[in-house]
Amino acid sequence: MKPEFLCIGFQKCGTTTLYDILKQHGKIVLTEGVKEPMFYRVPFLRTLLGAKWYENRYFGHCQPEDGQIAGEVNAGLSFRGCADKIGGDFSPETKLIFLMRDPADRCYSAYKYFLALGFLPCRTVWDDRKCGHAEAFDRYVKSILGSRFHRKCIMFRRLKYLCFSQGNYARCIEEYLRYFPKENMKFVFFEEMIRDEQGTVEEILDFIQVERDARINYDIKSNESVLCAISPLRSKLIYACQGLYYTLIDFLHLGRDPKLRYLIRKFFHRIRVFCIQRDTDTFRMLPQTRQILNHYYKEEVARLEEIVGRKVPESWGRTV
Repeated sequence: MKPEFLCIGFQKCGTTTLYDILKQHGKIVLTEGVKEPMFYRVPFLRTLLGAKWYENRYFGHCQPEDGQIAGEVNAGLSFRGCADKIGGDFSPETKLIFLMRDPADRCYSAYKYFLALGFLPCRTVWDDRKCGHAEAFDRYVKSILGSRFHRKCIMFRRLKYLCFSQGNYARCIEEYLRYFPKENMKFVFFEEMIRDEQGTVEEILDFIQVERDARINYDIKSNESVLCAISPLRSKLIYACQGLYYTLIDFLHLGRDPKLRYLIRKFFHRIRVFCIQRDTDTFRMLPQTRQILNHYYKEEVARLEEIVGRKVPESWGRTV
């Protein structure tokens, strides 16, 4: 069966926390074996495998006759092309949830997260190791947003420019508005969610028309940016290993066998220990970096307010 709701994103806006909360609910069934399937994120997979494979692979364990509903929480569904594929496969009645955060804060959090996972250039990793997050991030932001060429490429090559592209919320939402009515969309601000996690999640449950569950633990904060790369080369090793991990666990579904799943995860855990260490750099973003990002996202935020029909949190766009 197809999911009845999708959480589209965005990355570093609380999607993992929402996933960990919703998976406790007895009537909600999320993707099996992997949190964020690559099916709609990798261009050729949908054509190669087909929509039925997607339904059987990720939601074959769902039992609608027992009142269960299926859902997917996947921050990568805001990548380029996902809206067109999902719009072609899903009913307009599908519920969509968008989690959003101050774009500058999200960008800095994403920078630290993707730095550790090898998504950023080796020179940026090296600069960060030498100068620390704040200064290296400032130079990275200026190198991208200060270049007319790079700025034009941000939304066309979203994976390469993940730190920036995922903050262009309005443009991503507009892509989905071509296929889904706004009344079937729920817009959630990260800042409001962390202030009242239970209240926000209960609103989401009401939106997807699932009864509230008193057994849920709402005191969860998942996937915080607490890791950093040991070296540029090791960051690229972990990047390559992620592709192998998804091939084994996601597409080949080798995780069905508990013993094999244990061995695969143990191997990749050792790779992570070799490539990544705990982050001890707690310096905040430099004020001048925030100003550059605020300027870049200013029009985007204004468009977002028009779409959602309300103001973004007051903390967005601050200068310190």
